[in-house]
Parts: sequence; structure tokens; C-alpha cells
Amino acid sequence: MDKSRIKGGAEKARLKRIIKLKAAANDPKQKKLCFANSFSHEVDISNKTEIASAIVVAENANHITNKSTDILNNYIEIKDINESHKYFGSSDDIHNTVETTEIKIDLNDDVKSSNTFERSDTNILDILSPNFAKPKINELKIFFQIHPVQPYHDVQFNPLIAYFRSNGNTKQKREWLSYDAKTNLFYCTFCLAFAKNCNSFSLGCKISTKTIYARIREHELTMDHGNCVEAYLLQANEKDIHKRFTSEKQIEIRRKRAVLERIIETVKLIGKRGLSYRGAKNAEAAYTLNNSSLDHGNFLEMLILISKFDPLLKHHIDDAVMKSEKVRNKCNSGSASVGRPGSLLTMLSKTTADYIIESIGHLIRKTIVDDINKALFFTIQIDSTQDVNVHDQLCVIIRYVTDSVNERLLAFIRCTSGTGQDLCLLVCKLLENSGIDIKKCIGSSTDGASNMRGEYKGFSAWLKKEVPEALHVWCHAHVLNLVMTDVTKICVEGITFFGLLNVIAVFVRESYLRMNKWETTSKYKFISVIGETRWWAKDRCVSKVFGAFNNPAESLYVDIVETLDEIYCTQKFSSDVRFKAKMYLDSILKYETIIMSQIFLPLFTSTTPLSLYLQTKGLNIFNAFKMVKQTLSTLKMQSRDFEIILNATNQFIDWANISLKSRGLDYYVSRSFLNNRIKKKKIMAGESSHTNQITNAQDNFRINTFNVIYDQVTNSLNERFTAHEQLFKSIGIIDPSNFVAITKLSHLEIANNLSYLVSMLKKFDANITVGTLTDELKDFAAKWPKIKDIVNENENDEHKLDEDENEEEDFALDLIEVNETKSIQSISNNCTEKLRNSLCQDKLDTFLLMNIEKDILANVKNDEIIQLITEKSDFLKKNLVG
Repeated sequence: MDKSRIKGGAEKARLKRIIKLKAAANDPKQKKLCFANSFSHEVDISNKTEIASAIVVAENANHITNKSTDILNNYIEIKDINESHKYFGSSDDIHNTVETTEIKIDLNDDVKSSNTFERSDTNILDILSPNFAKPKINELKIFFQIHPVQPYHDVQFNPLIAYFRSNGNTKQKREWLSYDAKTNLFYCTFCLAFAKNCNSFSLGCKISTKTIYARIREHELTMDHGNCVEAYLLQANEKDIHKRFTSEKQIEIRRKRAVLERIIETVKLIGKRGLSYRGAKNAEAAYTLNNSSLDHGNFLEMLILISKFDPLLKHHIDDAVMKSEKVRNKCNSGSASVGRPGSLLTMLSKTTADYIIESIGHLIRKTIVDDINKALFFTIQIDSTQDVNVHDQLCVIIRYVTDSVNERLLAFIRCTSGTGQDLCLLVCKLLENSGIDIKKCIGSSTDGASNMRGEYKGFSAWLKKEVPEALHVWCHAHVLNLVMTDVTKICVEGITFFGLLNVIAVFVRESYLRMNKWETTSKYKFISVIGETRWWAKDRCVSKVFGAFNNPAESLYVDIVETLDEIYCTQKFSSDVRFKAKMYLDSILKYETIIMSQIFLPLFTSTTPLSLYLQTKGLNIFNAFKMVKQTLSTLKMQSRDFEIILNATNQFIDWANISLKSRGLDYYVSRSFLNNRIKKKKIMAGESSHTNQITNAQDNFRINTFNVIYDQVTNSLNERFTAHEQLFKSIGIIDPSNFVAITKLSHLEIANNLSYLVSMLKKFDANITVGTLTDELKDFAAKWPKIKDIVNENENDEHKLDEDENEEEDFALDLIEVNETKSIQSISNNCTEKLRNSLCQDKLDTFLLMNIEKDILANVKNDEIIQLITEKSDFLKKNLVG
């Protein structure tokens, strides 16, 4: 059944008129209406070049340019124009009418007559005449500078009707209509330039005073004309098909790069703060981000938080969630293959985060390596520690000198073997892969472990095989730590004393009920558990419990006694707990406990400032060496002054007993040693009797405890800190504070002190000799007082008085600062416990770099990170670069 549409009467009448017009046009007798002859000599339709179709793309409202708005506004309105004449009178009347109209039009600066035709590009128009042939693509600009051509004189139609379209009470100019006065043809310049199919207005419409106005109105309503108008608007905006898509693509690329920059800054913040970034196993997909009850991890949660205040990021996340849900629904319905869709770029996945982390790590290492290679030399500091997964992690720090002394974390790598040889091979391979010359290494610094400083098979011994001139320095902070650790364990009384403090801390802290007793008794925090390897934890605990030496007023001793008594007397505690409380209470009230505290308090008072200074970044080696010597001298003076310890002990006991009585506690601290039975050693055959056996408890404590502790600390410090005494003497001689003494020394004495230093400097300056350096140093030392006065007089001088301009001195100072190290154990312990369970080895290394080298992280450019990310795949390059 034919279901074709039934034509209406008006449409049938119009078709009949069209058929009649075509028949009349082809009738040779009707010359007035015949178009065939005029077409034959004006246009050869068969030879017309096919024009590419104009593709109309919807403009995004946010990206309409000002130029597009100006072009759209070119359709101006001309108000209050009288109806045009339906017929024309004499030529004078027509002339007058046109002149009047021109005056009105000139007020709007838009309608131009053929006599007053003006364009911005006058040079082109002087050469070119109006052309009504189809323009080429590269001629469109000139073509539309010439058109529309709309003359008002000597025309056979009413220009006010033809050139303007009525719109209510206003009239709009037809910018598309041009008239060729020579051939009497109307042209649609838009269709002439952009139409794919030829029509009457692209080939030239013959003028007819009766039908031309209707033909113009009909042409305006055709779809082809509408498409050509939109094509003209795009061309006027310089948005042809290629430019159109290129521009839209660039806008999208800039949007994605802006989103990626926000994501990069989030990763930087996470790395800087030492946080993990992954979330729950099934809470990282984009379609889960709408579910606020899930743990998405720090990375995604931060992005969601930022998106609440950032419309760009909000739009990106919402779009990613929507697309991800569509893909998921298709996979669940079976209409698509299951798996991650590679064409969906959300930039919120762990893959993108991994790319960012990897790129940041690469750029930070590159910055560090480039800076190291600018230096003449460097030293290596290494230390290892076990993480929570029981993997041994090696921390490698490079210390070097440029304009200042620098310490940079180069890598944090896992080592499977702890032998000195394997550690050396691991470090050498790391330096080689990083592009650092191992021959520029002049020294190493490690702790005191045998695999590090062993004379034959330690790390330093194997490193010397690679670099024979390398000097090994045992980290002074580690040395002091080992000395104090050994001192606290040298005698039974010391072990018992610190063991008691530790078990009391554990006993109270292991139950919230016991802690409640402490909180009702004291307003201060309870003592911390004492670590096994950190002796400063023992110093902190002793100072907190017993106060300062000869000043017990701020101690927590009485508070602890009262807390233990409360626990012991409270019935709701178990008998086992009450028994332990009583046992600890009796032990802390003993005289031996009090006197041990008074022995270690002055000891810690002398060594703690030294320890803190030795861990300071950029310390002054002269000051450090002087502090070691001063501390050693102070301890030697205290080592035989037992009476001061006894007086401080009695003073503390008096204060404690008064405080206990004021609180109503029925306890008191013993004021003397317990008279324990003296053990008699069995006399073997041939041995004489032990007549010199000590029977007094106080003398026995002084000889076997007090003297042993102080002898141990002084001997250990003297032995372990004098390994590089010759080096310190060589460096100390160029200390400005010693210049006055240098002027009194002979040339030979100065040369002997500088010989060791010169042997090290030979590698970097082959021309340096002991004689030349001695002469220069002696001459400079003699001039130093005057130079110092000049420096003092200069108010704008920002340097310290001991920072002179002598090159040899600066060189030597920098050298020893390179060899002086600080403890790096805290670096490896800082983040491994937080991050190790959630990061693989490579990411752990990069996160530590971001956490420690914060100044470099802040200077890493986002564009460089994006550039590295685009190199990961062609898909990313297409979406982020184009």
C-alpha cells in the first residue's frame, strides 16, 4: 500500500506554477522568460568544481569568542524606515528616494552603496573588481571583503525591499545578497562560497520585479542556505573544519592538563606528609567515588575534598564517575567484554598516580645527581634498618659542597646481604646507574657495626679498594650513643636501676585503670618506656622521675610512689597486680635507687648537649671537636668526686620524705645502704687469703659501681674519638681562633700539622705543597687581626668573623664538613613503618625522597611531570599533548 504523503492544495498550486515557469523558460518564443540562453554563456554547470560540505558543529556556550559575537551582530536593525515604493516614478524621483535612504542608512554605518563602497583593505579593492565566480578556499577572505555588492543607483528593483528583511517594526540587512549590475543577476555570496549543490542564487538569479522579492525570501528559508550561513560564521571566526576540530581538541587538552596539575599537586602533598595513598581494595574504581561510606584512600579522598571547591575538578570527577558506571553496566549486562576499558581516561586510577610518583622520583633524583656532579668531591653516608616486613633497607646519603654544605638522600634500597662487600657493590652500582663518578668520593661515614667499619672485610675496607684515598669516619653521634649505651650496662646496679624504671612505665601504661590512678594523682604525663638502643630515652626518663641534679622540685618521684600505693591499696585490682605494685614501690624507695639516679644525672647533663649538637645538620667541626674535649675533661673531673654524689643523694632523700609526709603517705626513703652479707670467696690450693676485702657497703659501691661507670665513659670517649685526631689537628690549625698561636709557631711546626691535610688535597690540586700552604697560612694569620677589624667596621657585612676569604682555608673547612656526618637512622625509621605495608620498594623510595627533600619537591615543575607521563603511552600523549 502506497503510504506517500498527500499534497495539499497550496503545494499543488505552487508545483503547477513551477512547471509553467520551467516550460515558459524553455520556450524560445518567450524570450522575456527564457533563462537557457543566458545560462549557456554565463555558467557551465558541468564544469563546476564540487565544493566540500560544510560541517556545522554546535558551539559550546563557554567558548564563543568575541569575534563570533561581532559577526552575529553584523545583522543590524534599521528602524523607522518607511515602506518602499511599490512602483518607481521618474529617474529624479528614484534618485531622491535613494539619497534620502542613504542618509538614514549612514547613521547606522552598515549599508553601503556602490558609489560609497569602502573597505579596510583599500589596496586590495583598488586592484580587484567584484567577482561573482566561486572563490577558492584561500580566496575566501578577499571574497568576503568585496561582498556583499549592493548598489542603490540605476537598478530595476526597490533596494530597500531586496536588501532588507522585515522583522516586525525593524528591518535587517541581507548580508548574503549581492547584485551584479552588468548581468542583472542576484547572487547569494554564502551559497556561492560554501554550497555543495548548485542553486539559482549560486549560479545567478535573473531579476524580475514581480517575483524577485519572493524568490529572495524563499531562498532564505532553504536548508542549504542555512547551512551556508553557519559555514560562513565558522569561516568568519576562522574555524574551518580543521581549525574547528583542532581548536576544540586544544581546549580539551588544556582542560585535562589543568585537571592533571591538580592531581599532581595532591600527590606531592601526600608524599611531603609521608602518607600512604591507596585505599580499600574495591573502593578505588571511579564508579565508587559517589559512595562516601567507602575508604577511597588519601589520594582520592583529597581529590574529592578539593572538587567541592573547584568546579573544573568537580566536573571531571562527575564525568569520570558517569562514564565508569556506563562501562560497568555494560560489562555486567554482558554487552561488552569484561576488563578495564583502555579508552576511558579518568586520571583518577592508581596507574595515573603511579606514573606521577615515578616521574616525580625521576626528576628529584635528576636534580640531586646534577647538583652532585657540579661538586668537586663528595662523601657517602649509609645506614640500614629493618622495616615492619622484616626487610633490610639501606639508606644512602651523599654529602657534598657547592656554595654550601649539602646532604641529599640519593636512594632507599633493599639489601639482601649485610656483608661489607655486598654493601659496597650495592652502593657502587647505585652511583654508576645514577651517573655519579665513584672516583670523586673522598670518604664514607657509617655506624660502628663490624660489617661497616671492619678493617679487612667491612664496607669501608671494600670502598678503599675502589677509591684508595677515601677516608672512613665513624659517625660521632653513633659513637657517643654506643658509649652511653655501654655505660648504662657496665654494672649490675645500672642494669637494675634502668630495668626498674622501665618495668614501672610498662606496668602503669598497660592498663587504663592504672593510668586513671596516675591521672588522678598527677597532672603530668607518665614516663615513657625506655628503648634498648637510644640512651637519650634513659636520660629523659631519669630526668623526669628524679628532676635535675641538686634540684628535685620538678620530679615525678613522689607522684609515682603515690600511684603505686593507690594501686596496691585498691581492692578491685587483682592480687598479682597489687603484688607487683608493692614490689616496685619497695624498690623505688631504696637508697641504691636514689644514689644511682644522682650518678647518672650529672653524667647525662654533660653528654646530652654534645649528642644533640653532633646530630645537628651543618655543624661546625671545630666546635664539635672542642665540645668532645670539653665533655671528656668535665667527666674526668667528676670521676673521683663521690662526695658530691652523696650530698645530692641526701638532699633528694630529705625532699622526698618531706613530700611523702605532706601527702599523708606512710613511706620514707632509706638513708643508707643495706648491710648485705659479704660473700667469702673460696681459697684454692696455693692461694693466699684475701685480706684486702672491702667490708663497708658505701666504699664497695664507690669502688665497684661509681668508679667503674665513670672510668668506662671516659676511656670509651678517649679511645673512640681520637681515631682522627691527626685530621682534626690539621684542620684546627687553620681555625681563625688559632691564628694568634700560629704566628708564634715555627715554619716546621706548622708544616708538620699541615702534611696530613696536603696529602688529601693533592688529589684535587696537584700543584699544592706543604711549603706553599705553610707560607700562605702564616702570612694570612699575621694579617688576620687587621682583616678582622675591617670586617667589624663594615656594618653591611653579613658573614661571621671566622669566615675569611682564604681559599685554602675554605677548601679545607669544606672538606672536613663533608667528612663529618650525622645520624641517618631517623630517616629510615621516619616513614618505613607508616608506608611499608602499602607501598612497593620503588614507590617507598620515591615517597621518602618527597618526604625528606621537600625543597626539591617544591621546585619540581608540573609541566615536566606531565611530559614524562605522556611518554608512557601514545594514548596519554594524544590526550595530553595532541
